[in-house]
Amino acid sequence: MKLEHIKEILQTVSFYNTVDITQTFSKEDTDHIIVKSVKNTGVLQMTFIQTGQVVFYQSIDQAAEAVEGNLNSSTLM
Repeated sequence: MKLEHIKEILQTVSFYNTVDITQTFSKEDTDHIIVKSVKNTGVLQMTFIQTGQVVFYQSIDQAAEAVEGNLNSSTLM
């Protein structure tokens, strides 16, 4: 998935932060990352499904780079 497309998706999730929207990113038909906006903020909460690690991003660019890097690497977080 291209970085610009990931950014667009994350911008949408961040924009609608007053409702519960969850975006799941998959690789090879396996879910790897769940992203949602922390209610009433622009903060994105990213959960790496395989490890359970939760990371918060205030920057859409940084969050998008984390998603892209994870989906395009041979080793996943």
